[in-house]
Amino acid sequence: MQTHRALGHKLYRLGRYEEAVAAFRRAYEVKADPRLLFDIAECYRELGAVDQALFYYDRYLAGWPDAFDRAEVEEKMAALESMRGGLPAPRAAAARRRHPLMISEPPPGKARQPQHAWQRWWFWTAVGAAVLGGIAAGVALSSGSGSPTQMTELGEKRFF
Repeated sequence: MQTHRALGHKLYRLGRYEEAVAAFRRAYEVKADPRLLFDIAECYRELGAVDQALFYYDRYLAGWPDAFDRAEVEEKMAALESMRGGLPAPRAAAARRRHPLMISEPPPGKARQPQHAWQRWWFWTAVGAAVLGGIAAGVALSSGSGSPTQMTELGEKRFF
């Protein structure tokens, strides 16, 4: 999802709104995040597709009723409604500074550092096998002397 979203933001900044809509839709198919609906609505607004922009703004507010930018979105919707009716948009809304899309790109990742031998799975597997082998050898060596005791006339006794 993040790759499609990041691609959509990049395309939006480049002014390639149709392609940005496609990228945002692919991201929305992966995860139904209401913020993606806002991004799609912004693209349609930039394209001048009033009905599509209004639809996606409405879906955005329905999907996230407590959106932090609800008042701003409702102003944009009112401006688009007035455009649909053929009336000019209110000056206050047009004079307001346009906000870019909500960009939530992940920070650039750190380069992977090489792992030491003791940080690898095979190192600890070898250590475990060596310890178990040592324990098994110790048990085998201590379990008997290797040669049975000789039987004498006095019985089975060991003489030192």
